[in-house]
Amino acid sequence: MQKVFAYMEEHAMIRAGDKVIAGVSGGADSMCLFFVLLDYRRLLPFSLTVVHVEHGVRGQESIGDARFVEKICREHKIDFRLVSCQVAEMAKREKLSVEEAGRRARYEAFERIREELGADKIAVAHNQDDQAETVLFQIARGSGLTGAGGIRPVRGNIIRPLLCLSRAEIEAYLRGHSQTWRTDATNSGLDYARNRIRHQILPVFEKEINSASRAHIAALAQELQRVQAYMEQETENCLCALAVFSEGEARLDAAALREKPVLLQEYALRESLRRAGCPLKDIGRRHIADMQRLLAGQSGRRTELPGGWQAERSFDKLILRKRSSDAEPFSFAARAEAPGSCETPEGVFTLQIFPNENKNFFQNTYTRWLDCDKIGNNLFIRTRRPGDYIVVNRQGGKKKLKEYLIEEKIPAAQRDHVLLLAQGSEILWVIGHRISEAYRVSPETKRILEIRRMGENDVGENQRIDSGRGSGQKD
Repeated sequence: MQKVFAYMEEHAMIRAGDKVIAGVSGGADSMCLFFVLLDYRRLLPFSLTVVHVEHGVRGQESIGDARFVEKICREHKIDFRLVSCQVAEMAKREKLSVEEAGRRARYEAFERIREELGADKIAVAHNQDDQAETVLFQIARGSGLTGAGGIRPVRGNIIRPLLCLSRAEIEAYLRGHSQTWRTDATNSGLDYARNRIRHQILPVFEKEINSASRAHIAALAQELQRVQAYMEQETENCLCALAVFSEGEARLDAAALREKPVLLQEYALRESLRRAGCPLKDIGRRHIADMQRLLAGQSGRRTELPGGWQAERSFDKLILRKRSSDAEPFSFAARAEAPGSCETPEGVFTLQIFPNENKNFFQNTYTRWLDCDKIGNNLFIRTRRPGDYIVVNRQGGKKKLKEYLIEEKIPAAQRDHVLLLAQGSEILWVIGHRISEAYRVSPETKRILEIRRMGENDVGENQRIDSGRGSGQKD
């Protein structure tokens, strides 16, 4: 078993003094696990408890399995815990396959006893053949890199010491030690997809393609896990720099994320959804692609996601959150004084006044210059209110703000979130969009009010204006 011991040490599965729970069904794999752990205790001191889950689906055979495992534990003076459940009823109640219900019942039992005992690790008996079957199964289901990487040797507090052994090696080990095991008749049937892969697909691979197919598939899984680990670290680095999370919401810097490699974008978006609380089960490639398009989209755009979630482009942020029909309309208002600053949900805006010296200035989406002498002392940055309007031409023509937002194709759900620079009901700047024609800088302008969101660059997606001419300013 030196091969297994080296594998366990490579992945730091057990430390001296650990409390370990082993799931033992009585089959060849779990019996091999049992004896491997017994032998490993001679090298490293740790406590061991065996948990057997009786599923209640095979009558006396199932009860016989439990008695078999209990007898082995008694002979070797190992603590034994029996958990009985009715998997068929659980499957019906929770609308699961019997296979999935059984898996869930086992891991729930393992975790419950782990908590009771204050144990550190849960050891299960997956092997190299299981790995090959899992990889093929996941690929067939359309899984991405994570699924194709198969079973990990360590995942949280779950360890898999036998993942380096084939089923043939396991059975040879048991025979060499004159150790019997129980056989679950359901494993030989073809009712389950994994059984069909085991008995029909992999044998064809080995017979007609390569006799070492199982080992090669398992080796591929190991390589994919290394790639996955690298991507997870890169994703963590990316989100630390570009994302802010709160309960039920993620906010990402859209422009910065757009500059990242496409694959990293995909990982970052999926992980952001997970951290925000969105179940990933129904999130497919199409949904990720929709969110990626929002990274380059206009403020106000959004896409619907499964489970009542949505992704929204709001100014320079991509916001992921659960849609709520019961939520109160968003409202915000804060006085904007010049010189000074104003803190808003979309960042801090600074206001400065300087003379118009007929210089060339630069503006971008979140920096604008207005004719200060036409502005009063009652400026606010706020969300919309009834009666709001904006001047849209040099003749003083007015347009209701609602009409303007509709024309800009800003979704109705987003209109309450659009920030405005306002004086009473008059809108001087729909922030992130256009300014009022009544306040444009002109050759007659004496003083300029600059309003800028902190952190914005002076160059990039900027537009050059000549304050002496005034006609070159665009929105």
